[in-house]
Amino acid sequence: MDNKQTIKKDNYIFGLDIGASKVNLFVGVSDGDSVRVIECGDFPLANADEFDAVVEKLQQAVHLLETSAAAAVDVHDVYVGIAGKHVLSFNYKGLITLSTGEVREEDIINVQRQASTLPASAGEIIHVFPGEYTLDDEEHIRNPKGRSGRRLGVEVQLVTSRQNALQNLAKCVNRAGLNVLGFVLEPLAAAYAVLTEDERELGVALVDIGAGSADIAVFVNDSVRYTASLDLAGNVITSDISKCLPVPISLSKAEEIKKKYGTCMISNLIEDETFPVPAVGDRGDVPCSKKLLAQVITARVYEIFELLAKDLKKHQMDAIINGGIVLTGGCCALEGIENVATKAFGKSARIGRPKGMTGIQEAFQNPSYATGIGLLHYANKQLREKKTKETGTQIAVSVKKGFQRFKDFVRTYF
Repeated sequence: MDNKQTIKKDNYIFGLDIGASKVNLFVGVSDGDSVRVIECGDFPLANADEFDAVVEKLQQAVHLLETSAAAAVDVHDVYVGIAGKHVLSFNYKGLITLSTGEVREEDIINVQRQASTLPASAGEIIHVFPGEYTLDDEEHIRNPKGRSGRRLGVEVQLVTSRQNALQNLAKCVNRAGLNVLGFVLEPLAAAYAVLTEDERELGVALVDIGAGSADIAVFVNDSVRYTASLDLAGNVITSDISKCLPVPISLSKAEEIKKKYGTCMISNLIEDETFPVPAVGDRGDVPCSKKLLAQVITARVYEIFELLAKDLKKHQMDAIINGGIVLTGGCCALEGIENVATKAFGKSARIGRPKGMTGIQEAFQNPSYATGIGLLHYANKQLREKKTKETGTQIAVSVKKGFQRFKDFVRTYF
């Protein structure tokens, strides 16, 4: 790693992923198109619904980054991932008449703005994803700027969140001494870290299955076409384990068993293979079937994927997913989960691991870190766009000043 003194303060970027079972606060450095990961404050979260507990974990993560030898950086503005049942997706259309007969930048902005008009009950807009444009009778236009026509139309995908959910999340982050630069749909963030260009071009569904929710987003080219969330994920699988084994066990013990023995590869297990489960009240261990455990896990995993697959079909999204399914999130630690996804969706599926980064790469090439790493990629993109705009403004001001000096010179000497 380069000496920290050579890194400009403005080049540090931060991504915060608050999940149902963990807090990940990443710090990275913008390296042009790529991201250099410096460090991560990674802390388990026992109860994500307890406000003070989340704030405490965030403060611990901030303290780790600010005092660790690897980072030792002032943590401030962060991009925060958001997902769950309070996040909704809408398709809206806009149509305007072109005053000049040619599509200008302001026309594209205006038609997007018209398509983004939502009732207050729909929540607060997080993202606006323009799809394809129409120009008079011509359809499927990706960039209409400069073309001639009379009426410009666009279909946009709007992602919103309940305002109180955003306010509570922002309050939690602020209480830990951080400032929210922006909220980012978690599957969108993960997509920056795990999708290939071919998958985006062909059309792909990214499924982020963590502890609290299973979130899906459909990507075509650089546009999000559809998003949805399901409140069935890793915690429900853990609950099934606690109830379905021969002896009742706590959720914490069930989670341990899931991580240690959990698999979706039922066919690989021997019929009488067992693992020990401690009985209640120090009554010794009870042998439990590994095959039964795998069946319990696989049944719930298949149900989650099947519900998401049915939702895609309902909204006619399954037909445009030619690049298959990409899985991210903590549940991807379950061996063979991609095979269950292939069966449920009827599409090829793979595990998505973070890529396109340097630094402590191996430690974070794990699907559970896809959102956190992806937030750094998103932050890097925003930073580069900001610098490009600032450079453009500086050039325009410089040209204007130069022209003014030229005029002053002409007045003085001619």
